[in-house]
Amino acid sequence: MTSSALVGREPERDLLTAAVASAAEGRGSSVFVLGEPGIGKSRLVEETAAAAMSSGFRVLRGRAASAGRAVPLRPLAEAVFSGLRGEGAPEDGDLGPYEPLLSRLCGLAPQDGAPLVGYAEAVLRLLGALGRSGGCVLVLEDLHDADADTLTIVDYLTDNLPGRRAVLLATLRGGPGPALDLAEAAASRRTAHTLRLAGLGPANTAELAARCLGHDDAGQVPEAVLDRLHAVSEGVPFVVEELLTAMVDSGSLVRRRGDDWTVTGSLDAGVPATVAAAVLQRVDRLEPPGVALLEAAAVLGRRFPVDIAARVAGIDRTTALRQLRQAAHAHLVTDGATAEEPGWHSFRHALTADAITHRLLPAERAALCLAAADAIESADATGPLPLGAGRPDRRAGEPDGLIGGDPGDDLYRLAAELCVAGGQRARAAVLLTRAGRQAVLRGALLTAVELLDRGLELTADTADAPPEAVAGLLEELLGTLVLTGDVRRVPELGDRLDRVLTVWGAPPARRAAGFLIRARAAATAQQWEEGLTSVRRARELLGAEPDPASRAALDSVAAHLVLNSQRPDRLESARALAEGAVATAEAVGLPEVSCKALNMLGYCLRPLDLAETEKVFERLVATADAHALPVWRIRGLLELGVLDRIRITGTDRLLAARRAAEETGAVLMTAWADMHLAQAHVLRDEQDQALEAAGRLRTTARRLRLGEVQLIGVGVDAIIAASRGEREKLQAALHAMESALAGRSAGALWGYADTSVWGWAQGICSLLREEPDRALAEFTEADRAMRALPSTRGVTGFLGPYLLLRTVRGAAGWAELDGAVADRLSQVHWDRPFAGWSRAVLLGREGRAGEAAKVAEEALAGTEAIPLARHLCLRLGASAALADGWGHPVEWLSAAEQFFHDRGTTRVAAACRALLREAGSPVSRRRQGHDTIPQELRRAGVTAREYEVLRLLGRGHGNQEIAEHLFLSPRTVEKHLASLRNRTDRSSRAALIALARRYSDGQ
Repeated sequence: MTSSALVGREPERDLLTAAVASAAEGRGSSVFVLGEPGIGKSRLVEETAAAAMSSGFRVLRGRAASAGRAVPLRPLAEAVFSGLRGEGAPEDGDLGPYEPLLSRLCGLAPQDGAPLVGYAEAVLRLLGALGRSGGCVLVLEDLHDADADTLTIVDYLTDNLPGRRAVLLATLRGGPGPALDLAEAAASRRTAHTLRLAGLGPANTAELAARCLGHDDAGQVPEAVLDRLHAVSEGVPFVVEELLTAMVDSGSLVRRRGDDWTVTGSLDAGVPATVAAAVLQRVDRLEPPGVALLEAAAVLGRRFPVDIAARVAGIDRTTALRQLRQAAHAHLVTDGATAEEPGWHSFRHALTADAITHRLLPAERAALCLAAADAIESADATGPLPLGAGRPDRRAGEPDGLIGGDPGDDLYRLAAELCVAGGQRARAAVLLTRAGRQAVLRGALLTAVELLDRGLELTADTADAPPEAVAGLLEELLGTLVLTGDVRRVPELGDRLDRVLTVWGAPPARRAAGFLIRARAAATAQQWEEGLTSVRRARELLGAEPDPASRAALDSVAAHLVLNSQRPDRLESARALAEGAVATAEAVGLPEVSCKALNMLGYCLRPLDLAETEKVFERLVATADAHALPVWRIRGLLELGVLDRIRITGTDRLLAARRAAEETGAVLMTAWADMHLAQAHVLRDEQDQALEAAGRLRTTARRLRLGEVQLIGVGVDAIIAASRGEREKLQAALHAMESALAGRSAGALWGYADTSVWGWAQGICSLLREEPDRALAEFTEADRAMRALPSTRGVTGFLGPYLLLRTVRGAAGWAELDGAVADRLSQVHWDRPFAGWSRAVLLGREGRAGEAAKVAEEALAGTEAIPLARHLCLRLGASAALADGWGHPVEWLSAAEQFFHDRGTTRVAAACRALLREAGSPVSRRRQGHDTIPQELRRAGVTAREYEVLRLLGRGHGNQEIAEHLFLSPRTVEKHLASLRNRTDRSSRAALIALARRYSDGQ
């Protein structure tokens, strides 16, 4: 199937058309069109020549021999023959003394050893004579196959065509050779142009497919067909057309009624015969070692390590590189390796490797596959594997979706698939276990799970899989699932592992390791008692004197489980276990266990001393860096970022942790980083950045369909809604979280890092709705829940407003502001100003007005980054200052009123105005600034108050709720709504809501 129109070559066609037009004006030139086979060189030149002929040009055509030895001067002889045929041949005498030379050039007269320049001038004279009236085009194709004499004459023509009414259009492959040297030399002398054709882009490939199928719109081509074309054609038009032909001929692509095409079968029907023939013809022109090298490379895939292919082919590296150069000249492989991927080459097209492997007999292919697997394992045993492997089947330049190329896991995966092709499935499972382990070491956790699942599938299909191999696979898979956080499969796989180990008769330490993995999974799933049961089972198997490595591993997991248990001494016990695990792990050289234990030690210290906690997490990062443990490095970076959020509400280290997690493919840690970033931005009152982080979470959850990420995203939405005082959205989010957690506390979602964030959200939302009684009740409940999980004690951010609210109401005194409580609050950036204002309130209540005012002002220092906390302090504390007569309550209330008004928290702003009036301070009637009203509404006459009503209506509030927000009567609200309907020409409430949402969406 071919296209009747040339697709995607408009700039190139314009250049050739311009060259022809210049020749018509006596400004002749030469253009060399370069590109790989099938790229469309001949089609482009032919279309240009046909257009020139229709406008009165004479066209001469010749082609170099493509098989056998090059015939001297053949393309020029063909061109001369075509120019002398029929009418319009030069008249006698037009060519002068060069006419006999043309006869000799065409083999029509005896050769007499005439100088080559004479033949060149004869051809030039012929072009001039034929183009005298309307111009002449000389088309010479496949110059890469031309003999040296032909190239010499072409070189002469390029220098002498300027000033004549003739143009030379020549095609050649872009690989190194005499023809390319000639073209580039002529271009450097400015007597010719070179035009290199690249593959079509996706859009042009789709357009070409549509035209081949008789359509003008690529949208009419089935998506599966386009996917197949994009995957294997590399934008080469010849391959696109041949693939479509093969799809139609095989019945996989069928024309239904009208011009519609439907996919009815597999589109991967092998290599079209025409493409295979073109490829194999070039393969067979190589030397025997080159053919053997490409056959070995083909079983390795589209991209292949040169050293491995050479071992399979039985040739040395020097010979292999020489053969690869020849294969590159034949446009079978790429020109060479890149700096990013040394030691690797690629077939130029995906179909090239397929054509070579399909020619092999099944027994030949199986033998080559096993030989390649042997070579990979042998290379691993004798030295480092080739660098820059990447994914064996990925296209050049395509990322592998995780952290880029790495030799180990991809080569082991390749070796495994080679073993499957060679009939050795049990051996393949062992190799996939190694591949999974390598992927874990570089942090590519999702890839590791994929590899290990594939290995498990192979063990299920073979009866000769050794129990030890199956156990190793299960252990590796269980550990990786724990790292990804996807632990739903752990119980079933853990039972299967224990059965395999028991039947095999494995030593107790091996079985204990299985229970250790299950304990880690239980900790990840927050199933504390189940995890402690697994720890006990492991200890029973190990006996009274376990080896140090096992003891360290068990103690680190037990520390996690104990810390979150209901034991009264959980904090002290967990810290002792973690410290012991760190010491033992470092003594026996277990860096990963040391990282786990340091992580838990940091959690144990965080409620007590944030500075000491930072040192522990810095030690964790250093350990991970020193031992190349990327997952633990990211975990440490994330925890350091969380400390910054707590202590300074900073985001720099959180952003760094997020970047590292995203580059590594650690999806859950990327989500956790976004959650903490959203919290930080909310605390900083940076709504746009908070929404951006929430959007990233939603995108991640949608793309990967991970339930935990979806829940984290819902939780972030709840925090953002709370910071706006939007209770309906907050409650909906919390309800969704509780339902998903099947009755467990919504706080369980946040884990040991932020157990009671939900309490902050509920209490702050109530404060922003001017409902202090409800806020007090919600903070009290959050405090009770938090005490059940002490790892978060003092770092959640709600204790500060909870303390100030109780102090203002007389429910808290000096006892709560002394000792450990005050120390904890002073370390948390958000809580610090509330603690200071609580002191000021108590001082003012005791009549120490000057001290109270000073303490209050000092508490505001450094709160510019957390304006919401700053102004909540002013709002809550100013009422006490008014009552007890200290400080500057009018000034403070005025500042708070302005802030809450500007951010749209109207109920708090209205309460501040009411307090100002009680203080006898003149208060102008506050309206939203006129300049905030959209221009369209201003032109319609909408007032500031009406715009406030419209905005609240767009948020889904009813009349009663709007009235409460704006301290109006419901009747007044209805009057404003009637006025809005009249001014905006909206006949219904629904139309007004749609208008309001239009502006809230920024449209």
